[in-house]
Order: sequence, then structure tokens, then C-alpha cells
Amino acid sequence: LRVLGENAIAVRTKAMKCLSEVVAVDPSILARLDMQRGVHGRLMDNSTSVREAAVELLGRFVLCRPQLAEQYYDMLIERIL
Repeated sequence: LRVLGENAIAVRTKAMKCLSEVVAVDPSILARLDMQRGVHGRLMDNSTSVREAAVELLGRFVLCRPQLAEQYYDMLIERIL
């Protein structure tokens, strides 16, 4: 999660993609508050590639775990707007 705050765009993008692989093994990790904050920060990132990686992560796992949709709903709506 600390890597998500790095200055380099490529590092933040890669961190989101790596996080997606971790979540693939244990989707329940997205329920953690620190994880929610980290993903939210990347949904609002200045870089398009980082935002895309965050949206891809959520899109991939929120659909298979509907209870996560409730936790990430406000973040997704904020991103859409």
C-alpha cells in the first residue's frame, strides 16, 4: 500500500496491477479499511493509467463479490462524476 503513494506513475500503476494479483488470491482483502483508502486514492490519481488500473481492479472483483459493491459504491460514483 505504501508504494501506491510513490511519485513515479509507472510505479503506482504497477503497484495497482500487483495489488490486483493479490486480490485474485484473496478478494476479502478489499474489505480492509486501509485497502479501501488506498484504492480510493488511486481512483482519484492524476495519472490516467493509475486510475484505469484501480477501476480494473474494482471491476474485476466487485462483480464476483457483491458485498464489496456496497463498500466501494461511493468511490465508484465519485469517479464516474
